[in-house]
This record gives sequence, C-alpha cells and structure tokens, in this order.
Amino acid sequence: MNQTEMRTRLIWGSSKCYEHEKYPEGVQTMIVQGEEKCPFCERERLNDELVQEVTQDAITYEQNKKYNTLSRRSILQDKTIVNARFENYRTDELEAKQNFEFMKAYADEIAEGKIFNVLVYGTPGVGKSHLSYSLLHYVNEAKSKDQSCLFVDIDEMLRKIRDSFDNPESIYTEHYFTSLLSEVDVLVLDDLGAETGNEHTEKKATDFTGRILRAVTNARQDKVTIVTTNLPGTQLNKMYDHKTLSRLSKKRRAVTFKNTTDKRKLDLGF
Repeated sequence: MNQTEMRTRLIWGSSKCYEHEKYPEGVQTMIVQGEEKCPFCERERLNDELVQEVTQDAITYEQNKKYNTLSRRSILQDKTIVNARFENYRTDELEAKQNFEFMKAYADEIAEGKIFNVLVYGTPGVGKSHLSYSLLHYVNEAKSKDQSCLFVDIDEMLRKIRDSFDNPESIYTEHYFTSLLSEVDVLVLDDLGAETGNEHTEKKATDFTGRILRAVTNARQDKVTIVTTNLPGTQLNKMYDHKTLSRLSKKRRAVTFKNTTDKRKLDLGF
C-alpha cells in the first residue's frame, strides 16, 4: 500500500489540537479506535508508557539483583547456615534468649534503613553465625527488597583469594571481594580472627589480610557491617590495626555471649 492509499484510509476528526507550539494553526485530529485523538498527543502518550515500562523493568532488575545477592554470592564454610532463621533458633538459656531479641530488634531497624554496626562476640557454638544469617535473611525478605545482603566467612574468602593467585580463570580475586564487600548494603563478616589459626594465638593478622579488611571497612562507613568473632577485644587489638577496628566499632551495637553453652559440643568420653 503506497502513502496515497494510506492517507485515503485515515479517518480524520472534525477538530484540531492546539497543544503543540510547533503547530500554531493546530493539528488535525484522527479517529483512533472510535475516539477522536491528536496523533502527536497519542504518540507522546505511547512514548511515556514505553519509558515507564522500561524504567519499571530496570527497577525490577535491580531489586532482583540485590535480593539474589545473599543466596548467590555469599561465601560459606558451613553450607547449613543458609537454613538459619530466627524461627528455628532454639535455646533455653536466658542470655541467648536476650541476644536473640537484640538481633531481631536490630533486624527491624536495619530493614527500616537505620545504619549501625553490630559486633557479636562469644565462644564457638553459641549461635553467633545462626543469628547473623537470620538477620540477613529477615532484611532480605523485607517488603521493600531494596537492600543487598551478604554473608562472608572471612577465612574461606581469604582462601579463595589465595587460590586465585595461581588460577587466572578464578573470579575470586582480591578486587572481586573488595568491590563486592564494599558495595553491599548489609554485610556479615563471620569469624573474624579465625583466619590466623587457633583462637588462642598471639599472631597478628598478615599484611594481606589487613589490606583487604582496611579497604572494605574504609568503604563501608555509611553501611551496616555485622562482625562475629570468638576473640575478646584485647586480642583483636593485638591482631588488627587501630583504624580497621575503629571503623568496625563506629555506631556499634554489641551482642555478647558470656554464659551460653556450646550447642555443638560433643561428649567424646575422655
């Protein structure tokens, strides 16, 4: 069909649209699906709808990307931790019950957008990692779904970075982790100090470890960081530089297990 034939098929309206400065004499309306419309106004409307649709698609993509960070990019040694929820944290001990309530309250505050750090200290097996992952899951499932969450076992992360030195195909480079840990909104650094070996060690963190932690803590001063550790403050001060610990302590909330028993402790019979 040529242009002349197309024009003969158009059904023109009986009025003009004067909404367009470029056409002071008005634009002839057309009959579109039984309604009289200005072709230029209709084109602008359709363009606006397309922009809104593309914008919403972009928003949905970013929300899904943030939401999936926890499940797809977390670094774990104990894979069962992904099942940790506030609902399945079990304890009969008063201190643990109180700390459970603290962590639930912090989860609500973080989900509402408040920014602070949390230091979770206690001996192994009292539920530090369980409660920390539960907090992440709670925030990740919040109605807005606009905060990215990540759980990282520090020792496992460092091991992956070292492995990348001899494996050029590995994505787990120092740059990958420093970028990822710097960007997420809510981060759990699990088991600080375990990377040095035995919990009773007097060893300092290596320059390699210190460099990574400094880069991450420098970038996270306006974000939420939760740190779990088996080590008391006096020992951490010997192992890590002052600036790193100072930034982790900024706006700090403390959750301390002093009297809770190890839920994983086995009676070996000797």
